[in-house]
Amino acid sequence: MNLFLLYLRIIAVIAAMLALFQVPTLALAWRFGEETAPFLMTMLITLAIAMLFFFTRGIVFAGLRARDGVVAVVLGWFVMIVLGSLPYQLAGAMRGVDAIFESASGFTTTGSTVLGDIEALPQGLLFWRSTTQWIGGMGILLLAVAILPYLGVGGAQIMKAEMPGFKKDKLAPRVADSARILWGIYILLTLLCGLGYMLAGMPPLDAVHHAFTTISIGGFSPKNASLGAYAPAVQWCAILFMIAAGINYVLYYRVLVTREWHTLRDEELKWYGIVILGVAMFTTLAAFASTASANHHDALLHGLFQAVSLVTNTGYANVDWETWPLYVQLILMTIAITGAMSGSTTGGIKMIRAIVLFKVLTAVINRMLTQERVIAIKINEKRIPPELLDGVMALGFAITLTIALATIILASMDVDLPTAFSAALTTLINVGPGIGLVGPMDNFGAIPDNGKWLLVVLMVTGRLEVFTVLILFVPHFWKPHAILT
Repeated sequence: MNLFLLYLRIIAVIAAMLALFQVPTLALAWRFGEETAPFLMTMLITLAIAMLFFFTRGIVFAGLRARDGVVAVVLGWFVMIVLGSLPYQLAGAMRGVDAIFESASGFTTTGSTVLGDIEALPQGLLFWRSTTQWIGGMGILLLAVAILPYLGVGGAQIMKAEMPGFKKDKLAPRVADSARILWGIYILLTLLCGLGYMLAGMPPLDAVHHAFTTISIGGFSPKNASLGAYAPAVQWCAILFMIAAGINYVLYYRVLVTREWHTLRDEELKWYGIVILGVAMFTTLAAFASTASANHHDALLHGLFQAVSLVTNTGYANVDWETWPLYVQLILMTIAITGAMSGSTTGGIKMIRAIVLFKVLTAVINRMLTQERVIAIKINEKRIPPELLDGVMALGFAITLTIALATIILASMDVDLPTAFSAALTTLINVGPGIGLVGPMDNFGAIPDNGKWLLVVLMVTGRLEVFTVLILFVPHFWKPHAILT
């Protein structure tokens, strides 16, 4: 009974926060003379759900287990997606499955869309669309963790389930304090990004839209042409802040607050820069060879922009890179699996895991050549524990298996193979555009309804880094005395 009340309280808190985030959207719709009823009705529904909190008042939930945190997070995410779809549905802009898909893509910062004409949406809905990505980038449940201690719920297991990254660095002794620090950095980057866009010549409202979706590494844009609709100065600004958004927030804290300058020698940060430059070389050459790039500046801008967009999993586009050679498209899709640094809002497996997998591969080869029994695998001169190595390799296999199964299911729905594969891949790693019918200048409207439901599950699974969702299907997980570390 206590667990039921716990889940009820968390759902109530999520609903209350979504009602609060509806306020600026409602104000914007009123400012532009648009219909405000969908947002008012959404606020009333979410506030009514938020009132469920009073059924749990006075209850302190002590000793929250890891399993309880997993269930709470997954349940909270699906409730959030359903409630977030209400403005689209109540405004008559999208039907049920499409509204759920768009909401899921927003909150998970995937950036995929079913909209053929984005600019046809009212300003209020466009702003809600961008807001969902900003909420989901750092995680509304992580925001809840900052206030949950005052509501009688310990947030450690919730934070662990929603942010199951490779690194477990603590910014402060108390979980709530760590959550506040992370959100503080997130808000600061958003403000700087919005200011940068305005200085580059972007209209203020568009700057807010893109600040929300750049720092969240989401990729939604109120323009059909994405960032390609803006001047080169804006696109250069986007490159800068996409790179900034993909850096581990712990490094920001240690450099800017605690002045630990040695953290700039972080191995993951080094490889993050190397990968961006390496991919940019191929994409710049491809852009220069294409008819879309008439000069060296355009080639460099298009190539570097797409490299950064795909490496960080943002998913913006400033050119239709499906016109580039197939091998370059494959490079972009492959590198998107990696994502940016752990501890950022990126998707994918995270750069540090890719580094570990590469080191495991080289260690195995060296072991075969030298016959050494043990070859230590280190990151930043620290040996990686065997259980973390097992987790990284298991995650790689789980992602591969999930993409393969999802591709087969989509193909069975008469979706062509390139589209099926890239749709499964890009939704699971939360990057957005793919190839085929879901290319950078296309949308997911052609995917059958059942396929869209599958992709919604993949988006949430990818956002919670696969195991948080997959573990729900293990029978042992539900046993009363099951232990989850």
